[in-house]
Amino acid sequence: MKLLTTIAAVLISISAFSQDYVEYNEGNFSRKGEILTMEQVDALALRYNIGKVNFRRGNKWHRMKMNGNLRHQNNILNLLVGTVSGCSGCYGVLLGAALTNGIMGLEGKSEEGFPIAVAGAGLCAVSYSAFSSIAVTKNRCLIKRDKEFKILADKINQAIVLEGPSAQPSNPYIH
Repeated sequence: MKLLTTIAAVLISISAFSQDYVEYNEGNFSRKGEILTMEQVDALALRYNIGKVNFRRGNKWHRMKMNGNLRHQNNILNLLVGTVSGCSGCYGVLLGAALTNGIMGLEGKSEEGFPIAVAGAGLCAVSYSAFSSIAVTKNRCLIKRDKEFKILADKINQAIVLEGPSAQPSNPYIH
């Protein structure tokens, strides 16, 4: 039994290391020990038709880390959008609940309040999304960049596994 387990472990490790997996670590993509450029990573994403949004978002967070003015503009815009949508969303939820329950001096219950409450809840979700995009420090930008790029590397690796080891890249510049 131990022999079968050992053989299975060896076969799994050989098949895992024979794949051309992409690894991401602290701002660098690598494949078979070689560092990939961002152009090569973009070409891989285009080749497998996956992760374009993650690549774009990761680059956005990287640019914000490098450019303090861009980061401050993003923070101010998201703060304004979050505040306005949060306040109007809370008002919409309260107004919708009041209309639905007939509190506003209307006789009986009104069905007009439910869509208003749903719209208010949607604005609250927009508010949360805007506030979560605020990155006060450079370190926060790096955390968000690394999150997006790790997701991209995972998507590329899943596409590599699905394609199989026998497939050759159609682009000669991708190694």
